[in-house]
Amino acid sequence: MNQTVFNISKIFSLKGISKMVLSPGSRNAPLTISFARNQDITTYNIVDERSAGFIALGMAQKSNAPVAICCTSGSALLNYAPAVSEAYYQNIPLIVLSADRPPEWIDQRDGQTINQDKALHNFVKGSFNLPVDLEHADAQWEFERKVNDAINLATTAPYGPVHINVPFREPFYPKEDQELEFGEVRIINHYESNKSTGLEELVDRWKDFPKKLIIQGQRSSHESALSVPDDIPVIADVISNSSQQDAVRTHDLFLGALTQDQLESLQPDLLITTGKSIISKNLKLYLRNFKPRAHWHFEDAPIAADTFQSLSDHFRFPLNDLLDVALSKEPNEFKKQLGKNFKQSWFTIDKLSREAIDQSIEEIGFSEASAYFKVLNSMPDTLDLHFANSMAVRYSNFFHYTTSNQSVYANRGTSGIDGTNGTAVGNAILADRPVVLLTGDLSFFYDRNAFLHNYDLSHLKIIVFNNQGGGIFRMIKGPAALPELEQHFETRHNHSAQFAAAEYRMDYIKVKDVNTLESGLASLFADNKSPKIMEVFTDPAENKEAFAMLKQSISDRLNTH
Repeated sequence: MNQTVFNISKIFSLKGISKMVLSPGSRNAPLTISFARNQDITTYNIVDERSAGFIALGMAQKSNAPVAICCTSGSALLNYAPAVSEAYYQNIPLIVLSADRPPEWIDQRDGQTINQDKALHNFVKGSFNLPVDLEHADAQWEFERKVNDAINLATTAPYGPVHINVPFREPFYPKEDQELEFGEVRIINHYESNKSTGLEELVDRWKDFPKKLIIQGQRSSHESALSVPDDIPVIADVISNSSQQDAVRTHDLFLGALTQDQLESLQPDLLITTGKSIISKNLKLYLRNFKPRAHWHFEDAPIAADTFQSLSDHFRFPLNDLLDVALSKEPNEFKKQLGKNFKQSWFTIDKLSREAIDQSIEEIGFSEASAYFKVLNSMPDTLDLHFANSMAVRYSNFFHYTTSNQSVYANRGTSGIDGTNGTAVGNAILADRPVVLLTGDLSFFYDRNAFLHNYDLSHLKIIVFNNQGGGIFRMIKGPAALPELEQHFETRHNHSAQFAAAEYRMDYIKVKDVNTLESGLASLFADNKSPKIMEVFTDPAENKEAFAMLKQSISDRLNTH
């Protein structure tokens, strides 16, 4: 019997669920064994699933607490539907656990096998389908995370039922000589408001972590700036709309260049995150490998994403609520000094990285990297700035430091190349100040229909970085070595934005070297009388070489200081 599956009832009991109504079956045997052997949970056996659902509903009504129900695979699950629908409309937190067959056997006329995924969709707050294969650590993480998410969702106002579907392969029962003991599980705590948490108590917990790190993910420019104590480093992705002067910005570049000792010195005790998605892949990989002791996320959402695989607490109120109280309660001098030293470690590496970038940009000559650097450092202080996905948002994350009068936008919910022209156009239609879109050629050509109208776009300025294809694939190790690179991954082409500019009556500026880039930027920002497209042509092979030189320059500087 799998240890991760056996631990499931421990998550339930640690999250305050003390009653489980079981209906017998073979496919749900691993779940039955787990709950039956958990001394913190009282189990009840009811053969008829329809009655079991209503009996659990009555228990939840009487106890004013969540109750779980568990059944085998097939139509057994559907018999829960009447009770679950009643719980849904009464806001009662029933937690439905159904065993299931492996996905490859769905619709293959195997016994007790139906499509159970989202079978109760219309009458639950959420449906959670767990992984069937649990050998990989990421699958074990997904299993525990989804169980936590489901229970948190059921017990978050407005309360209601949730469905957790658990597919199993045989064998279902433990081996004769297998000893089963509950192991360590990760609990994700969920807090509705600062009143339900107790800020004073939270600050007491906060003071136990000398090395704290704040990461700001994607946030609206309308959100309040953070009031950060001076002993805490802040990492700010470009899409965070943070104008904090001493924020760490070059993390995506330097984290891939550090030694093991340097990486260990940057490991936080407490990770604090706010906002949505994070651009930096290197930051995600780093914190997944160098996990904090605790991870607190602040976002008003029913479920928090566990991006760094370490989430321990989710708070549905602003981070500033905590920071304001924390600022009024200084930690002891020893812990405060530890925090300041920790912040200085991040700050020093970021500073060295910035110096290396400034130096190498001058040395690598005209390329995509140097062009982005020049463009981003030539932006007006007041504008709305849109980034397309792929290399556009990545280069911007490497080089751009947002000012207080700049608002940053990017379609990082799904991170696709579709629709970035349209999003910028929608902004420009309503704008009373410059709207600048930085985009790659494929993203631009993909979404040309965004200009197929007669609305005024005089504030819109588009900078197309044209490397004749998907240049990002040349930067990635896998496809870069394949013979199919140019045709099937980069999708090489000879198109130019000049013809789109003519078709949609936009001014057009062509850039092919340092001199034309300088004059092009001056012309681009000279006025807002008409929409403009500036197209920057670069060579993909030279871009790859220049970027490698940039990364090497950062590595050299970090390893000589």
